[in-house]
Amino acid sequence: MNNYVYHGSSIRGLKSLKPSKSTHNKLWVYASKTREAAVIFISNKGSDLYYDLSSNNDIIELTERKEGMFEDIFNMSGSVYYLDSNDFIDNQTRWSMEVVSDKEVNIIKEEHIDNVYDEIIKLNNEGKIKLYLYPDRPNRIPLDNSDLIPRVKRWERNGYNVQKFFDLYPELVDKYKE
Repeated sequence: MNNYVYHGSSIRGLKSLKPSKSTHNKLWVYASKTREAAVIFISNKGSDLYYDLSSNNDIIELTERKEGMFEDIFNMSGSVYYLDSNDFIDNQTRWSMEVVSDKEVNIIKEEHIDNVYDEIIKLNNEGKIKLYLYPDRPNRIPLDNSDLIPRVKRWERNGYNVQKFFDLYPELVDKYKE
């Protein structure tokens, strides 16, 4: 890793980040190995239900699941926080671009992002990420978004409320129940 890892937040002016419980059922501070991923995570409105986030040869691929979702969740401002990479450990989650810390970490630097959606478009135009706007998508993601079903079932087994899935994808309710 380089000297920094990055954390995106809609909250400005933070001095440190404290571990909090997440979908991994651990108390962690999450960060990413790239500034580009942290820009995406500024929005706390989105989740796997709104986009698919992956990496291919260290280039982040961001896929919009339904038309207009990106403008809805990324039309906001926030900050990218620069953190000491020595405070984080790798290979704790399924995504290779993600690192975690189980202790409070101090913020080294804050970079304000005026509009996350505009910054994502800029990153795509600069070739720093690969953006797929609906209905464009990689072949591994079906247009009906049915690839979400196993993930949402796992969340439900872990005790998470999955009503948002049914609200966003009423067309998948019957497939979910099969």
